[in-house]
Amino acid sequence: MRSLPTTTQRLLRFVTPFTLLGLAVASRPAGAASASAAVRLEAGLAQPVMLAGQKNKAHLRVSLFGDKAQTTGPRPDANVCIAIDRSGSMTGEKMAAARDGARSALAKLRSTDYVSVVAYDSVVEVVVPARNASDRAAIEAGIAGVDARAGTALFAGVVKCAGEVRKFASKNRVNRIILLSDGQANEGPSSPAQLGALGASLAAEGISVATVGLGVDYNEDLMVELALRSDGSHAFVQHAADLARFLDQELGAVAAVVARDVEVKVLGAAGTHPLRVLGRRADVVGQTVTATLGKINGGRQHVFVVEMDVDAMQAGSKRVVADIEIAFRDLLGNRDVTSRQRVEAQFTKVAREVDAKTDPRIMSELGMLTGDDMTQQAFKLRDQGDFSGAQRLLKQNAAQLEATAKKWNDKRVSDRASRANKQASELSPAPGDWKVQRKEYKKSSIDDLLNGY
Repeated sequence: MRSLPTTTQRLLRFVTPFTLLGLAVASRPAGAASASAAVRLEAGLAQPVMLAGQKNKAHLRVSLFGDKAQTTGPRPDANVCIAIDRSGSMTGEKMAAARDGARSALAKLRSTDYVSVVAYDSVVEVVVPARNASDRAAIEAGIAGVDARAGTALFAGVVKCAGEVRKFASKNRVNRIILLSDGQANEGPSSPAQLGALGASLAAEGISVATVGLGVDYNEDLMVELALRSDGSHAFVQHAADLARFLDQELGAVAAVVARDVEVKVLGAAGTHPLRVLGRRADVVGQTVTATLGKINGGRQHVFVVEMDVDAMQAGSKRVVADIEIAFRDLLGNRDVTSRQRVEAQFTKVAREVDAKTDPRIMSELGMLTGDDMTQQAFKLRDQGDFSGAQRLLKQNAAQLEATAKKWNDKRVSDRASRANKQASELSPAPGDWKVQRKEYKKSSIDDLLNGY
């Protein structure tokens, strides 16, 4: 298993995730991989046949699928710390909902799991030191004593939770922090970059952070960055009454993890030049692309795409484009697993042969990627107060998606076009409405990236 800290902390560019399916051109297993491994690796090209005599742009898709059958058997143990915001703004209904939600969520844990609870305001306090989840009376008593007080030392709350998780951290457990906040981090480190760096360092230890934003006044940029960099998840809970359901879902998601500490290397062959990675933060260094995932969920597909230039080749020739290597901890088999696949391309002078072998699903999803980029640009315009420009760009996005859906006959793109039209029609010039819409859009933009689809 490769060392994760260096690859986790050298993150480059993130592009909004999208759904991609493709064809595995060729593969060869290596190392400890077997048919019963919890994660299946597949890789392929959007256009496995390319035009000869010219440089080509290739889109290499890598898919990691968590075996759904595995989720019906014994799940890995969980090691969870819940960090509860007890700042003054949590007074009343919000705090009552936080306590009720934390108690309700405990029902998802087993006696072999570990749980701890931290409360944070200006002061950070461990109200339930890490212990077996079977000690429900002590855990519930600690939760019941959490009440609203002063400021929001969010960074310190996460750090304290990490200390509790480390007490029982194991590479065979799902080590998770669930962070609840309704406001801004106003004490200690408080920028998205600082919280993101903390998330990356925790990911390097095998600890992920699920962030839950309650109400409409929390800082979604900060909460999303922390979740992204730790490969956790993010939820937007507008109404306190819904909090218990979201916390329950989050602990249910912990139970669905089948693999952790995943590292993928795409080793570009001679004559290929990786340009960028779509759908996953990654390192691009020379011919090598390295991506890390904190977890793989059972029954879910986690995907990213490497865009690369491929040097000109003669007609009738074939070349290796890349070797893909994956290493991960199989939590259900309690073992380290490695696997490898090789991806090749063929070259022709006949354009119709390229078209005949083009994968329409991947081409559809490249259209969706472009649409996601346009959506992000529209939201930036809206942040800057350019309501008309943002709405115009969303409508343009919808039109392009509709054209892509028609060309490739893909209902998923049609659905995306409908969503873009809805976003354009519902986009509000009112600052209060935009505050809510922005949180909804921010959450939806990272769901597939963090949780698979």
